[in-house]
Amino acid sequence: MQLRFLPYCLLLLATASALTARAQGSLKHFNGCASQHNYRLSLGDTIVIQCDSSVLMNSQNFHIYETAYRQYRLRNPNTGEIIKSYEALVTRQDSMIAGGQRDYNALKLKFDTLYYTSLAQLDQTSRDVGAVKENITNMSSSLSQTQILIGDAIDKVNNERKKSFLNRLYWGLGGLGIGVGLTALLVGIN
Repeated sequence: MQLRFLPYCLLLLATASALTARAQGSLKHFNGCASQHNYRLSLGDTIVIQCDSSVLMNSQNFHIYETAYRQYRLRNPNTGEIIKSYEALVTRQDSMIAGGQRDYNALKLKFDTLYYTSLAQLDQTSRDVGAVKENITNMSSSLSQTQILIGDAIDKVNNERKKSFLNRLYWGLGGLGIGVGLTALLVGIN
């Protein structure tokens, strides 16, 4: 039979002989805040209570309280109904706390999943931005090389235009000179 006469927790110490044993010096964490637990502890153990309140009893004191509780319930039947109602209220509260804990754990799991998914997306985006930056650097380098090649091609085209103009000019002057010379020769022969 579970006793629910304490609102939060009941922590029972081991038997009196365990209290006189040599110290174990171990660290025990107590975080079952919504229910009743029995723990076996030895002299020198350190208990870290992670609840807002708790009750510690050894087995001798627990038996005194349990006996008084049972006698009180037997002597006073009206109070027994009140205690039953209170126990039902505590049971309902425990189930609501357990439901709230389940909802919290489910929500926490969703937030953790969202957090890790966001981190993964952020890492992927960072890698993608790095790849885009590298591509832009490569394109910039290629563009610079292309501009140099286009400048060289423009220079060659301009040089060829100048040479072409000079060649035509030389041919034109040469043709004019030959035409004048032939004309002078023909006029001189006639």
